[in-house]
Amino acid sequence: MKKVLYEKSLKMTRIFFVLALCLSLLGLPTFASSHREAPLIAFDPGADNTDVYAFRSTEAGRQGFVTLIANFIPFQVPSGGPHFYPFDPTVSYEIKIDNTGDGIEDTTYQFQFTTQIRNASTVLGMSTINQNGVISSLTDPDYNEIQTYTVRRVGRLSGRRGSIMGSGFIVPPDNIGPRVTPNYEANLAQPAVYNLQDGSGGKVFAGQRDESFFIDVGGTFDAFNFRSLGATGGVDGLRTLNIKTIAIEVPIQELTRNRTVPTSSTASDAVIGVWATASRRSMSVINPDGSRETQGGFTQISRLGNPLVNELVIPLGLKDAFNSLSPQFDAIAAPFVLDPELPKAIRFALGAFNGITINIPPAPRNDLVAIFATGIPAGTPGAPAGYSTFLSDGTPHEFQRLNVAIPPSATPNRLGLLGGDIAGFPNGRRPIDDVVDIELRAVLGGTPFTPAFNVAPNNTVGDGVAANFEGFLTRFPYLQTPNPGNTPRPVDFPATQTAAPEAAGSMLPIVDQNGKLVRTPNTSRATK
Repeated sequence: MKKVLYEKSLKMTRIFFVLALCLSLLGLPTFASSHREAPLIAFDPGADNTDVYAFRSTEAGRQGFVTLIANFIPFQVPSGGPHFYPFDPTVSYEIKIDNTGDGIEDTTYQFQFTTQIRNASTVLGMSTINQNGVISSLTDPDYNEIQTYTVRRVGRLSGRRGSIMGSGFIVPPDNIGPRVTPNYEANLAQPAVYNLQDGSGGKVFAGQRDESFFIDVGGTFDAFNFRSLGATGGVDGLRTLNIKTIAIEVPIQELTRNRTVPTSSTASDAVIGVWATASRRSMSVINPDGSRETQGGFTQISRLGNPLVNELVIPLGLKDAFNSLSPQFDAIAAPFVLDPELPKAIRFALGAFNGITINIPPAPRNDLVAIFATGIPAGTPGAPAGYSTFLSDGTPHEFQRLNVAIPPSATPNRLGLLGGDIAGFPNGRRPIDDVVDIELRAVLGGTPFTPAFNVAPNNTVGDGVAANFEGFLTRFPYLQTPNPGNTPRPVDFPATQTAAPEAAGSMLPIVDQNGKLVRTPNTSRATK
């Protein structure tokens, strides 16, 4: 939707971006999905968009729906009380859909949160002893800093206020611990999955979840000093941490250009573009009593479509500008996609520290432009028959592309398209998709789209972490129960990860309806 409200800020952003292209020095990209990926957003965790997922729903009976997930507020230590990690009421959180390929949102799902403090006299925060100190339900009086939210759908022709899809939905408290938030998934999380009030049959959830992104973070920042360059042996540096999740499930036809369900994967309306943003009002005033007021229109300060793009592609001096940019103007960043620094940095690190010599594709990297900025057209050499993620008006626009005519896979593979699973990344993104390994191989040319470089180690490299050890739920909102504050899950050391069933790629842990890991496909041993 072309928003007059944003026109001036977008114009200024564009001017700044062009100037920055000429003036900035390139920095070494680093990545942990989009956790603290840019200098300014690193100081604003409440608005930091860390991961976006878009996939056809796999829960039984939900075949006609698409699940959209956006995560915010990174690196949550489960015991981080007393206020833990509420959504920021001064931030406008949005998930956006482009179904025409022009880089402008046609549908936007807006989430606005409010906080009510029940007892301001307590020395505690999110919970307190208003009754018995135990939060046993969403309406329990001991849930002291209760949050509710409104969901609004804004279309290109609906006006900026759009229509309300639901309001008064309660955010469950964070998973404080077994004494304060006992039986967390059954008592608090599952009741917070609401039916949308617009009659569409869709669902919504907003609350804390287990950090679903898996990566050897320490090895990444230490000049790609991964403990393993394969599928196993690495340390998931995000294990035991939590994240804040916004998830919405809507009918397929609500997202497509023609408001119908495409029957062919090569149909003109089969592919949608998905990204998420966070915006703040342009002015914040701190009063003498410590209270804060916000004024003015909303300005976008965080943006995420495909994972790792701001980290892998955009240079340090431009990361903040990229976060404020609309996909409409992404042609400005095309030079960094066509000749990225990251594969050169990896080639140097592997040679200097690992003694491994590799060749990488020369510029221009049109294969990366197709994967990240235009989509892969049907009939592209190396792509399966009928496969398409193409959505573009002829210029690059960076966002996730989901072909809604491709059904969920009966045998999902963590490597998505590179593993022969056309329902996985870069066709949208599922929680199980190992985007780190996929994108490491893509930037090194280890894909069918650059056959001369689709050889080892380019097409076998990984960070040693193949999956989220706790697995994922088989129902909406799919992301696992958050780690409790008083009994955190164990840290994932290499010996544990090596023995984990996820190493096989498409093998996933099995969880019960409360989200507890009860057994794995290769063992009957119960796991706490």
